[in-house]
Amino acid sequence: MEELLREVLSGSRMLHFEGTKKDEAPLMEAAGRDAGYVEDEGALYERMTVKSYLKFFAGLSGRSGRVRSAVEQMHLSELMRKKLGACTEGQKKRVRIAREIVRGAQDFFVLNPIAFEEEESKKVILGWMESFYEREGRLVTLSLSHRDTCICPGDHYEIIQGEVRCIDQGENTQDSPELPQVSKISVSYNEKNFLFNPEEIDYVEANDGKVFVYVKREQYTGAFRMGELEEKLARFGFFRCHRSYIVNMQKVVELVKWTRNSYSLRLSGYEKTDVPLSKGKIQELRSMYEF
Repeated sequence: MEELLREVLSGSRMLHFEGTKKDEAPLMEAAGRDAGYVEDEGALYERMTVKSYLKFFAGLSGRSGRVRSAVEQMHLSELMRKKLGACTEGQKKRVRIAREIVRGAQDFFVLNPIAFEEEESKKVILGWMESFYEREGRLVTLSLSHRDTCICPGDHYEIIQGEVRCIDQGENTQDSPELPQVSKISVSYNEKNFLFNPEEIDYVEANDGKVFVYVKREQYTGAFRMGELEEKLARFGFFRCHRSYIVNMQKVVELVKWTRNSYSLRLSGYEKTDVPLSKGKIQELRSMYEF
């Protein structure tokens, strides 16, 4: 896998991987030994304030002049007197990234960059990620969540059994046969089969080689391909918002703009779930639904 990762990394400067903890080591190595490592938890002195923590690492690295830039990039000015132990998980992630900026890192490896609920910190971190479009350095992230991976601006990959696959590649439906009209969608749960009307379905997710159908917050497994299901559901008001997601637009209540290139959809009953919206699908969505 290491050789394949090096090949993937050679073609882009901003890559986001979905995988497991065991994939962390090879990704860190591929990101480079000098990359700033932003961990998921720990490594914070809870009794220190944000200001004293950043100044401490500035002193260790001899880069006190970088503190101001780190604070600005992570929008920490109002948190400088706050103790780390009192910070939210999202604020702690911003402090960890700021620490590596202070150290002088140009390349970064970030573990679970937006695996928390706080929207303000998500927007700050996603905005910082987007800045890599315009500056030097490389950003590599590893998320345990498929949704988090897809929301991050850049190129998206999944690691399955040592194989690296591009999430962004379009699905080939050229040879798909003509499909019959549909009235029910067959799914399974705990070895039992269920039939749902299309209108009952909230959204569909493709992940880890499987297709999952969500109905009233319950997850079911479907035995079909996304291209097939997209065609079946289109006449019922469903929209392929991302290669890995199909949503029932009647259930969408909010379009969330994280950055210039990062959007997500929120559905009724799924207030804490962000369904990714591909950048290339935004104009199509606006044309179809006139917003």
